[in-house]
Amino acid sequence: MFVDKQQVLYGAQAALNQPNQPWYVTVEGDAIVARWNWMDAAWFAPQEVSNETKEYSFTVVLKDNGKYHEIDRAEESSKNVGVQDGKLSFGGSKSSFVGKKTEKSFTFGAGRDNQIGQVGFLAYKFDTSYVKQPVRAYLENCGWKKAGLFG
Repeated sequence: MFVDKQQVLYGAQAALNQPNQPWYVTVEGDAIVARWNWMDAAWFAPQEVSNETKEYSFTVVLKDNGKYHEIDRAEESSKNVGVQDGKLSFGGSKSSFVGKKTEKSFTFGAGRDNQIGQVGFLAYKFDTSYVKQPVRAYLENCGWKKAGLFG
């Protein structure tokens, strides 16, 4: 037996938002959405400065039958200014992903954390399971199951 969908949605934020974690949960319609802006930094290199942002979201959409579907979203953007062969250059890129994603990464270097203003040696650690595991555990505790290929 599974807990009523509206009760699961109502309790999601209280159960999943914790002060010691870098991501947060909102409820949007029939979905629980966990968002993590896991990198917002300016990186310093000898002849270049770049600004990078990386965001990740994990969405579970609850159906009426006690099952849910998952979707991952990732967005990255980068802007840079550099000097090459005595000439000033500008560049940038932006990418996004929607689908199923499992990722672990570690990024470090000299720069400025744009979220807290810290300047110096920075390190960012990212793992999609940090977000997925607690959300899945909450749903499992409520009696909900991940929907299979056919629903």
